[in-house]
Amino acid sequence: MDWARDNVGLSAKDLDNVFKYEEKSTVVVRMMTDTDKKPEVWSLREQHEWEDWASTECPRIDGQESGLVLILAKRAGEKSSPIVKRVNSDNWLAEIGEKPQGNTKIQRASTFSQLGEAVLVPELGLHAMKGKRGVRTLPFSKETFQLVAKRFHIHASIARAVSRADVPLFSSAEIQMNDSTGRNYPAIVYNCRTSNAWDLDLAFTSTYFPHCGLTFAVLFGCTLSVEGEVLRRLGSGLSATEASHPLLIPGILVELERSRHIHIVEATIDHLETKIFELNGSSKMQNVEESETEKRNEEKRSAWLDTTYLRNGLISWNTQLAKIAKHAEELTNIETGNVCSLRNLTRKDQQRKSFDSTSSNKGSEKWEDRISKDSENCPYVESELSDLLKDEKHGQHETESRISEPNMDFSTPLEQFARVGYKIHDRVQSIIDEYDDKIRDCTMRVDGMAMATQWAQGETNVEIAYSTSKDSSHMRSIALVTMIFLPGTFFATVFSMTFFNWSATDGQIVSSYFWIYIVVAVACTVLTVGVWWYFVTYRQSKHRQLDSAS
Repeated sequence: MDWARDNVGLSAKDLDNVFKYEEKSTVVVRMMTDTDKKPEVWSLREQHEWEDWASTECPRIDGQESGLVLILAKRAGEKSSPIVKRVNSDNWLAEIGEKPQGNTKIQRASTFSQLGEAVLVPELGLHAMKGKRGVRTLPFSKETFQLVAKRFHIHASIARAVSRADVPLFSSAEIQMNDSTGRNYPAIVYNCRTSNAWDLDLAFTSTYFPHCGLTFAVLFGCTLSVEGEVLRRLGSGLSATEASHPLLIPGILVELERSRHIHIVEATIDHLETKIFELNGSSKMQNVEESETEKRNEEKRSAWLDTTYLRNGLISWNTQLAKIAKHAEELTNIETGNVCSLRNLTRKDQQRKSFDSTSSNKGSEKWEDRISKDSENCPYVESELSDLLKDEKHGQHETESRISEPNMDFSTPLEQFARVGYKIHDRVQSIIDEYDDKIRDCTMRVDGMAMATQWAQGETNVEIAYSTSKDSSHMRSIALVTMIFLPGTFFATVFSMTFFNWSATDGQIVSSYFWIYIVVAVACTVLTVGVWWYFVTYRQSKHRQLDSAS
């Protein structure tokens, strides 16, 4: 099977067929846990610059350093960033002219993204933006990307993720990755891809090494505004320990995608609602030209299809968000187990020191003997471990409040890791709930479009039935008048023919040739009825028989 294999980097086929190259300056961000500084930023372009940075600034996975190293790969068509060497994120934002933005209130009538994203033009349809390959075009030369892929331990699975195009994806895999010396280390590889059915899609890959807490990540398809947003989030009071969490960058990507989707949903719903309101006036469009009517019908069908397609896309992305939340919970539970074990061992060690320091117990009893005698000899450890396990089982993660022993600080890196995991899980879950609401909004509009169409058709049918009823009443009046005048008209016509001579002296009023009139009239009547029967009844029934036989 084509699963994630150990120690597999990008192949030459992936480099040639999946990615395109457009060399420009690229931003690298580094946050290490041994410093409380703001994120450090470099802007690199030439291959020798990348080689120098990789040899001097890029951390290694030998366990000496931990933190986050992130490349913000610029999108195709974006301008190059100014070349800078090791500045903090605030200075970099000032350099590129990006100022922090507050939370802007999203109005239904205003669909401009706070990240500077392009606004969806409903008249073009959602599918007008499909097929773009901005994520595949990298701001490196091929040789530079090979170097980056090697030093950032990029796994080959990112090529398959990027190729999915309009299908969103989140995946995680536990593998073994080796360093430059060939030594293997356990790692978790993450790949994430947003749909390119709408403009400004993103892709992400990262390799996390649990043994040292070091994360290497690359975010593909960044615009200048996305770079600024990522740096603002990393530099807004975020500690390096929090930045090293492997799901932090996927979480930021989720926030960026949420911002993009909100405006697309609002614009699409606005467009569909406009078409729904137009349906109310459809019965008043009798004098509109046929071409204009067909154009309006096409726009209504496109609006309905676009909203349905958008809803399906939101459902697919929401499924990937559920996978992120589930993985965050699983990852946190694993580390929480380590926290429980660490606390238990720490407390046992402290109790053992306290026991050994008691003069009355020296030489008379060993600590191991005391532990094995009875759980009553160390109730604190047993009860605390039991309580911690109960907390973990019931999701009560604030175990710090359960510590009653003074002067004990268990704020370990594992605990911090767990707390960040809980925060990410809760935030992703709240975004999932928000997507559920947006999906329901789209469903309501789609159903509303169908209902409005049925109402419009029903109103049209009522008008047709009313008009038919009026016509039927008029036809009955015409038929009554016809029945009154037809006998008189018929006999007046017959008696006015020359076959009748009312002033004949010999008493022969009716001509001897009157039979000619009767024969011709009967023959013409039979011929007329026969032609009608052939074309209206017999020929149609014959066609139906042939169709049923075939």
